[in-house]
Amino acid sequence: MIDFDTKTAAYITGTIGAIGLVVNVVVAYAIRRSPSFGYAFGTLCFSQTIADIGMCATFVFLTAGLSLIDPSWHSTYLGRRSGQLLIFFWEGSILTHFFSAVNRAIVINFPLRYNTIFSNQNITRYIVFAIWTAAAIQASPYFIPSCSMLFDPESFTYAYGEGICGDITENYADKITSISVVSAIGLLDITSFMRLVKLRATTVGADSSQRHKRREIRFFFQACAQSSLLMSTLVFFFYLVDLNLEDPWYVYVTTTLIWMLVHCLDGVVVIVFNREVRQIITGKIKGGRGASQTHSQSNHHRTNNTAATP
Repeated sequence: MIDFDTKTAAYITGTIGAIGLVVNVVVAYAIRRSPSFGYAFGTLCFSQTIADIGMCATFVFLTAGLSLIDPSWHSTYLGRRSGQLLIFFWEGSILTHFFSAVNRAIVINFPLRYNTIFSNQNITRYIVFAIWTAAAIQASPYFIPSCSMLFDPESFTYAYGEGICGDITENYADKITSISVVSAIGLLDITSFMRLVKLRATTVGADSSQRHKRREIRFFFQACAQSSLLMSTLVFFFYLVDLNLEDPWYVYVTTTLIWMLVHCLDGVVVIVFNREVRQIITGKIKGGRGASQTHSQSNHHRTNNTAATP
């Protein structure tokens, strides 16, 4: 067994977290630039990316950063806030995922009602406001010392406070709430998938309609992939970690590292499922020049099609 070294764990956490931070910042920029997401789903994706940025930044600057500079700083007021910030962004993340699943379920199962519900941009704004208000409420008990989630620089893991308050925040405010929300996401995804299977054999229509449906299906599977990452976090954090509590490296990987890695990969999922995001990131679309080029290519394509039509 390799001896556990907190400095090595800090470098691993800081390096992977920094990569995830950069990826998610770039993805957030691309989402704001891309018109293909639409206002409602695009805003929810942006909210999710903000949560990922917050998670990665906390792991990089507070979890790993303080450990490398002076581990004793984790005992200060600022140092004790790292666990609270992680809970805040985690709650914002899972709630955003939930409403993204609701958004996809409505567009797939009730496409006509979707425009009625989400055509009013204020609806989406209210949803995002409610998400982050709920996240703040969930994180507020962690100001109480006995309720806080504290970081242990020796094991490089987070632990809930001892006593009744710590038990409540761990088992009810976090564990049961997270499992309930993620289970609801899974149920919504299953119903949406069943609807997609049913519609697959009956889908006919114009090319524009087909492209629109393919885009919505792609967004659905993007949301499913991100939801699967969330589910894996809960499985590792609350269950698989208990399989080998004697190995500090195993405990670190199945808790701290997995928790951070999932939010790093969240941005990667958006890149994988969206060609336009990849184009924006690689610089193929740059402001008006990119839009002009796309428009010019589109006009050229239409001209060629017209010339070829008898």
